[in-house]
Amino acid sequence: MNESQLQTAVIDTAHLLGFLVAHFRPAETKKGWRTPVQADGKGFPDLVLVRPPRLLFVELKAKGKKPTPEQEDWLQCLRGVSDYMGQSGKRTAVEVYVWDPSDWQRGLIEEVLR
Repeated sequence: MNESQLQTAVIDTAHLLGFLVAHFRPAETKKGWRTPVQADGKGFPDLVLVRPPRLLFVELKAKGKKPTPEQEDWLQCLRGVSDYMGQSGKRTAVEVYVWDPSDWQRGLIEEVLR
């Protein structure tokens, strides 16, 4: 299973389980593949999944690949939000994951989405 196949499987499963899913696809340009973003968008996670009260940010990687420094910056900032407890004393419902095909094969991804 490559990263594209993993992405399709995650999106399909998330939809079956009632999530809305956003993915911003890159386009091929004269300078290679680019995702049109502004400001600090470089490295933004592959998928954003929402099913109230849950909000998930997911970075998908091929087997043996690691997040880039820009991706790690985003993941760390998002993890900081997920660890935050507001005045209500409740944690935010933000979840941050990095998944690869082995997580799919072990059933971890479906378990998280349920």
